Amino acid sequence: MTLSDVAIPWATFMALSLLFILWKGGAPERLGVASIVALGVFQLTVEMLFPSKFVTVDVSSLGADLIGFLGFGAIALHARRIWPLWATSFQVLCLGAHFARWASISISREAYAVARGAPTALVILLMLGATMLCIRARRRGQVDRPWQDWGDIARQRNAPLG
Repeated sequence: MTLSDVAIPWATFMALSLLFILWKGGAPERLGVASIVALGVFQLTVEMLFPSKFVTVDVSSLGADLIGFLGFGAIALHARRIWPLWATSFQVLCLGAHFARWASISISREAYAVARGAPTALVILLMLGATMLCIRARRRGQVDRPWQDWGDIARQRNAPLG
């Protein structure tokens, strides 16, 4: 079994998952797909200019993980969902892999490659699960309030008691 025997089906699954999330997911999930696409486009563009050899810190992956961290962090601040908090945490793990590579070059290339990429793949699986929950809620007739209304919370806090 070669790497392409695993990579091509996995990439196909991920691409189909992102399309499914765009089609059936709620607003936060679709915004999550936009974050994944943005970090992917950034990484591919920089990778064409500066190919990674996994020997030093991978600049394209570091930048992509920063984009993911900021994107999922922004979604986490405003969405009424738990998955963006996990997604942001997974991006912190990716950023930690870059720091570990920078601090200690003795980390193997394979370990660095997995540590910087696997958490982002888990984010896609999280969004896929969140999309399935959205579909289930819609089938039950539940109203999906995807975004937190911070002004409503402030009004409730300042409302007179009794």
